[in-house]
Amino acid sequence: MHDFETSVKLHYDELTEAEQEMTRYILNNRELVSQIGIVKLGTLLLSSKSSVLRLAKKLGFNGFSDMKHTLQHSPITPMLEPMDLMGDLKQGLSHMLNYSEQTNFQPFLSKLKNARMVYLFATGFSQNNYTKEFSKDLMINGRSNMLISGETNLALSIKSMSPDDLIVFTSLSGETPIIKDSVRNLSFKEIPIASFTRFGKNFLSNHATFPMFFEANDIPSPNDEVQSSMVGLALILDIVTRKYREFILYDE
Repeated sequence: MHDFETSVKLHYDELTEAEQEMTRYILNNRELVSQIGIVKLGTLLLSSKSSVLRLAKKLGFNGFSDMKHTLQHSPITPMLEPMDLMGDLKQGLSHMLNYSEQTNFQPFLSKLKNARMVYLFATGFSQNNYTKEFSKDLMINGRSNMLISGETNLALSIKSMSPDDLIVFTSLSGETPIIKDSVRNLSFKEIPIASFTRFGKNFLSNHATFPMFFEANDIPSPNDEVQSSMVGLALILDIVTRKYREFILYDE
């Protein structure tokens, strides 16, 4: 089971605006919320018992008691100063490590090992660089793979894929328009999909057999453009590589 903050990030886009406000209140008042009952919380949220229970279910919990227990045992993330970029990085890395400890990678690792062929596809420049490193690391560990370049080659490669294969996508948003038809085709052919995207539900993770996530914090730049840090992608791919090595060396 994920900690409370991770559960919120994974399901945030599925919540209504009112439910998003409720989660912010809970995160900002976790000590109080962990000590009161569902009726009292509903009153504080200007809502109802049924609304609180519905929120807990949408966040992936069995009920309010399960959510409350998770909240009591979740690490507290310190508040950051607006421009504390190093603190932001430290917090993001800590959250990624917590996520990796709370996630069961075993089904993905098993498919990664036993797939007839592993295909890799990246949707952007930075994603492609990190995916190349991931491809190299898999090769070092004896896992042959093929890095596909461009959406045209992706569409052509799918024609020769079967359910015995595995395709891994790395993407920031998981909403890249040019791959959506190919992803739908993969799902239709029942070809297993693994996705690495930033936290939150998206098109790619919704279609993935093995959805996995990374932290991608926004970083301000001198020209007023906001860029997303891809360090989280590098970290989750490195974590998966290490877990795969453990899997083939010690878990068989």
